[in-house]
Amino acid sequence: MDPKLLFWAAALVNLGVLCGYALYGVRYARRGEIARHRRNMKIASWLIVAFLGAYVLKVVFLGKEDQSVWSQLDIWVLRIHELFVLFMLGGGAVAWIQSRKLVATRLVTHDPNDPMPDARVLRIHRIAGRVAVIGSVLAFVMAIGVLVGMAARLG
Repeated sequence: MDPKLLFWAAALVNLGVLCGYALYGVRYARRGEIARHRRNMKIASWLIVAFLGAYVLKVVFLGKEDQSVWSQLDIWVLRIHELFVLFMLGGGAVAWIQSRKLVATRLVTHDPNDPMPDARVLRIHRIAGRVAVIGSVLAFVMAIGVLVGMAARLG
């Protein structure tokens, strides 16, 4: 099997697992299980870091893909995938920054003596988190299309 195709298949699995952790993280947040929410989102974040490290190694050792042999449709699928990844990364970064402001609030600590979370910070965190999770799921769907196109070119 082509090593680049194998790498991208593993990356697709990574993104799928990441989406699973993120979706369960949202579920935990809705239930008020903030510790589980935080743990799932941290795992999802580490999966992103692991992918980025693996991608750098892939480029160093295997090189980039030759997009000159890609169809226009395949290039569009890749660009849309990359756009959704950008939403995932940007939304996740904003959600993480806002989450740092929520750590000492009673939402997280469950201590009635701690302050209530700032409504604006909480709203921005939720919106950014939604953008990140939706972006990750859509990036996963488009990644399937990218992988199918790569496999078809090898076929």
